[in-house]
Amino acid sequence: MTDHDHQHDAHRPVVFQGLEAGLRMFRWVVVVLLALFLGSGLTTIESGYVGLKLRFGRLVGTSPREQIHEPGLVLALPEPIDEVLTVRGPDREGEVVIDEVWKPIEELAAMDKINPLVEGYVLTGDQNIVQAKLRVKYRVSDPIRFKLWVSQADGILRDTVLAALMRTVGGWRVNDVLRLQQTGDDPTQTESLAQTIRRRAQERLDRLDSGLTIAALEFIEIHPPRHVVAEFRDVQNARIEMQTQKRNAEGFVRSRIPQAEAERNQLVKEAMAYENTLKATASAELSVFEQIHQEYRKNPELVRQRILLETFEQIIQQVGQRIFLPEGTRLILPLSNSEEQ
Repeated sequence: MTDHDHQHDAHRPVVFQGLEAGLRMFRWVVVVLLALFLGSGLTTIESGYVGLKLRFGRLVGTSPREQIHEPGLVLALPEPIDEVLTVRGPDREGEVVIDEVWKPIEELAAMDKINPLVEGYVLTGDQNIVQAKLRVKYRVSDPIRFKLWVSQADGILRDTVLAALMRTVGGWRVNDVLRLQQTGDDPTQTESLAQTIRRRAQERLDRLDSGLTIAALEFIEIHPPRHVVAEFRDVQNARIEMQTQKRNAEGFVRSRIPQAEAERNQLVKEAMAYENTLKATASAELSVFEQIHQEYRKNPELVRQRILLETFEQIIQQVGQRIFLPEGTRLILPLSNSEEQ
């Protein structure tokens, strides 16, 4: 200030001088409060999460790239003007355990029955009962839909998986359910029970535009009712024994097939050789017969005498003892034992 100003202030009343100093201090206080107010809207988004900025309840930005904020500092106006919502990022998995249709198999209460008012169960396609406990891991594929469009997303996920569980188990036999794998006549059926439930639940979530993606679904435990567990185990053991015996029988058959094929090939070879021998013999006899027939047509009497002599020669060769008698000798043969009787 100049000397003139000091002289002017000296002639002013003290009250006015105090008011002027108070106004200057108030301006600085207002500036500080305004800075604090504006700075109070700054929000830090932790790693694994993303942020959505709402201004008077409306999402700020015209595209998902502008609307979804990555981890870090987000510049926003203080509430109630702006609001920053944090959502689990797409790389961060959430987990839901579904135990509405499960009860521990070690539970000793009510061993002879199931009370549907206090414990849940699932009905299989062949009218049996099982109880199951599942673990579902999920990711938020669309933070905007998940946070702003869907109310109680975890509840929707739970209900959707439960509905898919009921639908799938209701179409499977109890033995396939307990094995978690269907063994039907269709060779293209390769999905496990968990995979089928996950696929059906995901299809439902997609139709609801939930913004959720099921990353994994697994059975923590699945078992029949407590009061028939022993019978189920006996059936399972019997089935395992049956499969073992079946595999042993199939192995025995496979071990005997080469031997049987070798024997078959040997018999076929022998039959073919015998066939060739018969054909050769028949061809040779046919050739001899044709030659004799041609000669017979030329000189029948000569051929007849020749055949007769050859026949006698064969008969004589087959006779053991031979006795030649002079012509005109009378021969009386003794009777055999059968004739004497």
